[in-house]
Amino acid sequence: MAGVVVAFVGVGILMGRSVEVGPTHLLGDALGLLTAVFYGSYFLIVARLRARLSTATIMLASAVGTAVILLPIAFLAGERILPGDARGWAVLAALGLFSHAGGQSLIAFALAHLPATFSALALLFQPIFAAALAWILLGEPLGPVEIAGAVVILVGIVLARRGSTG
Repeated sequence: MAGVVVAFVGVGILMGRSVEVGPTHLLGDALGLLTAVFYGSYFLIVARLRARLSTATIMLASAVGTAVILLPIAFLAGERILPGDARGWAVLAALGLFSHAGGQSLIAFALAHLPATFSALALLFQPIFAAALAWILLGEPLGPVEIAGAVVILVGIVLARRGSTG
């Protein structure tokens, strides 16, 4: 539990300067919380299914289930469904291969071999990578505070790993 607390303190430090509280951010904050609920639920469901089903079966069901739910919503919202050019198709293919088939499949695979609680905590690497990519790709530098937050997250993950093996 100490590792969990330390890791979440690290996330707070890493994000600290970008957090803005107020009525103008209420919708975004609510959508962020809703996203967290859905992601956490997805994670718990995959962890339970992984005890009985293969990674490929879970990923196929996830892709089909998501498409069945989100395609009608996208149509109703007037969103463009198919890319208009080769670059758009390349981006779509990369997202499908790397994010869904690669990233989500590796998470589902890992859930058969690691405790779900440790796996969830290890996913806190995501904000570290996101911050690093924002620095590299978008020129958003990481200052000493953000770097300290990333280090605190890593310490929390190490503490949690030691606690789950001992």
